[in-house]
Amino acid sequence: MGPPSPEPRRPDVLVLVMDCVRASEFPGSSADPVPMPFAGRLRAESVVYPQAASVAPWTLPSHASIFTGLYPWEHGCHGKGSLRLDPRVGRLATTLARGGYATASISANPIISPNYGLIDGFDYSAWGEWWEQVHRWRAEPTHSARGGGNGAATIEDLSARDRTTRQLKLVLQRLPAALSLVDGVGRRIADPQGKFVGKANPWIEPTLRAWLGAQPRDRPTYCFINVLDAHEPYLLDPTQAASVAEWWRSMRFGQDALAVLAPAHLPPENMARMHALYRDAIATIDRRLERIVSIYREAGRWDNTLLVLTSDHGQGFGEHGMVWHGVSTEEEMLRVPLWVRFPGAERGGAVGRGWATPMDAAPTILRAAGLSSDRALSGVPLQALVDDPRDVPLLAAGDGTEWNRPLMAHLPPQRQKDLNVFSIAAYLGSTKIVVDAVSGAVRGWKLDAPVPEPMRDSELQATELEPVIAAARRAAGALVHPSAPDVTEDVDERLRSWGYG
Repeated sequence: MGPPSPEPRRPDVLVLVMDCVRASEFPGSSADPVPMPFAGRLRAESVVYPQAASVAPWTLPSHASIFTGLYPWEHGCHGKGSLRLDPRVGRLATTLARGGYATASISANPIISPNYGLIDGFDYSAWGEWWEQVHRWRAEPTHSARGGGNGAATIEDLSARDRTTRQLKLVLQRLPAALSLVDGVGRRIADPQGKFVGKANPWIEPTLRAWLGAQPRDRPTYCFINVLDAHEPYLLDPTQAASVAEWWRSMRFGQDALAVLAPAHLPPENMARMHALYRDAIATIDRRLERIVSIYREAGRWDNTLLVLTSDHGQGFGEHGMVWHGVSTEEEMLRVPLWVRFPGAERGGAVGRGWATPMDAAPTILRAAGLSSDRALSGVPLQALVDDPRDVPLLAAGDGTEWNRPLMAHLPPQRQKDLNVFSIAAYLGSTKIVVDAVSGAVRGWKLDAPVPEPMRDSELQATELEPVIAAARRAAGALVHPSAPDVTEDVDERLRSWGYG
């Protein structure tokens, strides 16, 4: 009898979040996808989950759920609770690190930083700054840290320079034509041969290559990456426009928060131009995705890599009176792409059944790594959703805007009321239920029609919907009555400096 066969090596794990990419623009869940040739080839190796929704319509609570496998009202990191993830809440990165994984977070989005408790558990972290959204050619990460702190990291105070530049950003985003000119000229000076991949945060790929190459070949790795290519503001390179007149028509209107949250300032033709620039931005992610996969191939790790490709939330362009993201539980805000490429391309080409969510990444990865969480997770392993649908409703939270007090103060009373809404959406089968977390009012839609059809009151009384509505009501109570709210002024100001006001 020969020696026992060695256990198979645990998979490398890559979670790639395409910030702000909504499902209606992405291949696999859209009738009008943005052309993405490399993604088309990757799709043959992946399981696609066309019915996928984020559990929150903005970055902070959504990422906290991706990292914990918990709903926002369970981990407490949302607009009605705390704007910093409690260090006592278990993280996927911590569990994987204890299991022998090398872990890294490489995020263009500055919210994935110590200031919000989102890098706890990572061995290495790198993150950008707000100004990289408008000055897109820095070749090295603005910030990096060894060790996530495991809860020990503290929130930095905003410096006088931070406060000044926050005001500068507000002014500049009202002048996107100036930003476009500066960005276009600056990138050509910094990168005359056009070697940088994509338009935003070109340090992402070199940072990944250096970190991955430094890991022992026999040690499994977990890397989280966030890319901001599809995040506002949307700048049109003057040299890429059909004409100077066309460039000016696309860059002459403001893209600051106050302008877009008062949609009367943005008529339909301007919305359409921004939407077209958004689609162009998504197309650049295809090159970025190809480059990231090639880095894993060069390291000899791709065949055994589990890739979760998704987004943290969608993006609005005037639908239902919403622009950009946050607040709303409408489909444009919640529906996101979700693909999983399992090691060896297992089940490649399959289509998942029923509802799935980026929150499911944590239990999916733990199952693949042969590890378990120290607490029950609300996420479902996506391996189980290839052949069988989710047997409980998928929930999502809209957590209002009252935490963003300075922004609200600049809006008229009716617009404040329209935006500061707390609600829970519940998906099950072809039905979507939304419960107002304050009034308790219930609305419903049939999602099996080309355009969601509102449900009649009599249809909402159906017996089979009772447990769905009850689950949404329980979540609504937990959302609006958090156990330990902690919306501090320094966190509030920092979020505003990065575009949330």
